[in-house]
Amino acid sequence: MLALVITGVYGLLFAIAVGNAWLMPRLRRQLIPSAPGDPGPVIAVLIPARDEAENLADLLPRITGGRHPVLVFDDESSDGTAEIARRLGATVVAPREPLPDGWTGKNRACHELALAASEAVETRWWLFLDADVRPEPGFLDALSALAARDGARWPVLTGFARMRPGSGLEPAYLSWVPWILLATNPFGLVAQTGLSHNRFTNGQVCLWRQDIYSDLWPNQMVKSQILEDVLMGRLLARHGVRVRVLNLSDGLGVQMYRTLREAWDGMTKNSVEIAGPGVGTVLLSGFLSLLALGWLATGPWMPMALGSLLLSKVAVDRVVRMPVWTVPLLPLSLLAASATLLYSAFRRSRGKTVWKGRTYG
Repeated sequence: MLALVITGVYGLLFAIAVGNAWLMPRLRRQLIPSAPGDPGPVIAVLIPARDEAENLADLLPRITGGRHPVLVFDDESSDGTAEIARRLGATVVAPREPLPDGWTGKNRACHELALAASEAVETRWWLFLDADVRPEPGFLDALSALAARDGARWPVLTGFARMRPGSGLEPAYLSWVPWILLATNPFGLVAQTGLSHNRFTNGQVCLWRQDIYSDLWPNQMVKSQILEDVLMGRLLARHGVRVRVLNLSDGLGVQMYRTLREAWDGMTKNSVEIAGPGVGTVLLSGFLSLLALGWLATGPWMPMALGSLLLSKVAVDRVVRMPVWTVPLLPLSLLAASATLLYSAFRRSRGKTVWKGRTYG
């Protein structure tokens, strides 16, 4: 009986992953035509940046020079971020004061960008974009057309970008991040039905209708939190604000980390906030370990259990496009996720988190 239950869990994860692969709306410009003569609304692109000169040098030429204004918040950078941003056509927003107590750098940056946009840019839509994303030509206009068509019903749009792999084992380690989202949360079903709420936003790319953001000022609401996008998704659910989660892989790529060490450092800084410190993180860590190894206990159901687990990874990769060689390594990635959560909790228990040269406690 236990073997059948475990196999059923793997089957459910597979079903959710396949549902997301097939049902999540995809951002294809040719499928989102604007009305004749209507190019869609102007979008203000808001980019928080701390020591991001290298990323901005690649990102900004892709999005500046068109009809969509670009604002970059220079978060006390030391690498010439502001100079690069100005030279490449962005408007630079400088901090009004040193980072106040109780704020994380990114939350302050996004909040200040929203204030600047509300004062200087006449547009109903704000797109928060991380500096490490890489849009394809037409990406902003496709979002604009989608906002024109569906913005009344879906005032917040976010989604999953194509994951550009780092070097070595970085893609194998990081596989658990999109998997834990896309194999457990039915984004496609919610997008197609409008029922329920995924309680999710992706801080890498999130398009807000200006009136919704200005009503909530969400970055201020979660100003002290490092994993702000997860908490903002929960905030929107509490306020009944619909969020549409898209498959953006046709038009947007992202390289979260370049190396395995960078990925480990990045994920251990904030993973504890997924389930909260203490018991929640321990239980989630244990659950991921069981998923990594549970198929070994399914006896005659083992081929079906393991097959469902690995095929769920194949379905997830249809969205985020991870390298195919990472598929059979998913159990190891889930064990690494379990270790990441526990170490993240250990770091938090010591009272300090260091990120981007700042210490939060």
